[in-house]
Amino acid sequence: MEGIKTGFKSFDELTGGLDYRKVYALFGDKESGKEQFIYNLVRSALASKNAIVYVLTSKSYSDLINEFNSRGININQYLGADFKILDDFSRTNSPSATDNSYAKILNGPLDLTGLSVSLSSTNSDFVKDAKPVINIFDNLSNLLIYNNPLTVYRFLQFICGKAKLAGITTLFSVDTGMHKQDVIETIKNLSDAIIDLKLEDGKRYFRLSGTSKEVLQFKQLE
Repeated sequence: MEGIKTGFKSFDELTGGLDYRKVYALFGDKESGKEQFIYNLVRSALASKNAIVYVLTSKSYSDLINEFNSRGININQYLGADFKILDDFSRTNSPSATDNSYAKILNGPLDLTGLSVSLSSTNSDFVKDAKPVINIFDNLSNLLIYNNPLTVYRFLQFICGKAKLAGITTLFSVDTGMHKQDVIETIKNLSDAIIDLKLEDGKRYFRLSGTSKEVLQFKQLE
């Protein structure tokens, strides 16, 4: 099966895109372009008839939709049908926030059980419709800040294992500057493949390890 295209020509030509059923960790600092990588991936994956469950931990679902639209990505046509949001942020600042047809408001980053249940339920809805599913966590760093890292590791082991059994692809982003090296290494060990991004001299670069088409030296992302 052809890989999931990211929308970046250099990445897709060198790697073939993301492999289905794998767990990807996307590492980089705040200036590395992780958000742009994810947004391009979302646009490309939805255009190729994939379904996406987007887990938010650092912004509200309305802010996310506004960001997509501001980047020229018409996400509205996919909302509910192929793109669903698990908002693990809004209730922290707005206790009265309520669900709608495409966004479920969760209890906050401390409730990993609630997140797991909601993720499983949403995944099941897409799988029943025979759609390839991608779970995207934007981003994992907030869960690591609010919870004991060991608790987060166990949570990830459970949800990623369950996702792979269901044929679901998982990608989570991590801000490298926010965590100690032992936390970074443990997250890497939980992943099948690692994508590293960096900004250098005004240009963004990537490398990829853990797949059949590795790119072990940084290449420009374009």
